[in-house]
Amino acid sequence: MLVKYYFHLNLFYSAIYFVPILPHVSSIVQFLLCLKLGRGQFCEFLKSKLEISEFDDDKGYTHLTLMNMGVPAIYTTNQDNVMEKGYEKYGKRYRKIIQLEDFAETKLSEQLYIKFHGDLGSPETIVFTTEDYEKRMNETQNALNIRLRSDLLAKNLLFVGYSFRDINIQQMFAELNEAFFGKLPVSYMIAYKYSEELQILCDEYGIILIDPLKECPAIENHETAFKHFLKRVLEEARIKKLDNEMKEFFTPTSSRPVKVVNKQKIELLEEIVNRNSFSVGIKAFRQICDASNIPSDFEKRIVNAFIQLAKSVNNDKDTESLNAAIFNLKISEPLNKLEILSTLMATANVRSPKCKYGSDNFFIRIQVISQGCYIVAAAKAIEKVYSWGWKPTPSLSSNINDWIEYGANFETLPEQLQQYVLPWVNKMRNDCKTVAEHPIKRQQRLLEYSSFVSSKSLNENEVKLLCEFISE
Repeated sequence: MLVKYYFHLNLFYSAIYFVPILPHVSSIVQFLLCLKLGRGQFCEFLKSKLEISEFDDDKGYTHLTLMNMGVPAIYTTNQDNVMEKGYEKYGKRYRKIIQLEDFAETKLSEQLYIKFHGDLGSPETIVFTTEDYEKRMNETQNALNIRLRSDLLAKNLLFVGYSFRDINIQQMFAELNEAFFGKLPVSYMIAYKYSEELQILCDEYGIILIDPLKECPAIENHETAFKHFLKRVLEEARIKKLDNEMKEFFTPTSSRPVKVVNKQKIELLEEIVNRNSFSVGIKAFRQICDASNIPSDFEKRIVNAFIQLAKSVNNDKDTESLNAAIFNLKISEPLNKLEILSTLMATANVRSPKCKYGSDNFFIRIQVISQGCYIVAAAKAIEKVYSWGWKPTPSLSSNINDWIEYGANFETLPEQLQQYVLPWVNKMRNDCKTVAEHPIKRQQRLLEYSSFVSSKSLNENEVKLLCEFISE
């Protein structure tokens, strides 16, 4: 059902998203105005009721979804600071727009967050009385009105959870629709809760109304359906943008803000990896994880997504793409780094032999993990190959030989590590016969030659880490 909306539209670069207006604000306004509060005092009251000190991912699900879609501009009629706190929490570069002067400060790398009815921190910009609405409607040269009109003419709009009862926006739609003989770009609305009244209003202005409950028939609750549908929109949008965003990453035109992986991005990555081909999954992994700060609580989930990708490799090109993905992967936990290393080693199983004897050379390097650890990581890779239901191949055997040869001296390993490495190597060699010498015997033979000097020994911390690693 998603395809009929999203791939038909090209929403992903041109859509403007409206955050749902907060309920009951109008009644609060009328009540407070009756008490003759001044504009400044009234804004302070609203700030005490509506503004937050810290962004909550669950409560701000809609806001987080809109941020992660990466559109050039987001409009909102809300006057709170929820979206701003979300931007701050995840280090996203944005520009808050509440008046003409703000447009002059914008940069190409910034997402515009246009507060159409003002900001509580600037009482003079707030639109909340009848007089304010009338004044805004009569200001044909108002900067925000001009910007919205231009977007209405040039772009597809997607209203998210918005009631469309704002008279300013209704008037603009009506005027432009009439002036251009109903030829405006198609606009869409994802209803938070469908109603006949909303359907009639959308029909009047030529807006296609989407009811999440109809699109997600297995879900009975409108709130759950709304969130689920938004999640699907985000997934489709990100997949469609991946190719262009990857090109931008490798040929940047401006400085990039620090990226931080959040819960929603991880959930999105997991869905893409589980439901799509390797080529789509690896692009999503790079787009979300490359040079991104990964909170420690989320590292294991990123590693698991990497493992899922590894299970879907088919050829040399896939393994090289996966290998390239670790270059800008900011994993800090040593155990997780070893997991990434051994997983990547296991993918050598699908590589093509480079000669009739099955030899192959798959170069892998992970910062901070010393080559001495490779002898144990290689054994772990063999274990993974079997756990994934694969049969060992000559290419895997060839690479295992190399990694063991240049790893720590087998004879210097503690007994626990020796008893782990040797059985897995023997099992691989029994199930995949090659003419190559046993890798551990080869390592020991080469160590006897003065020209082959191995300085790769494990320190106490590495031994402890590897013992923990093989016990997982």
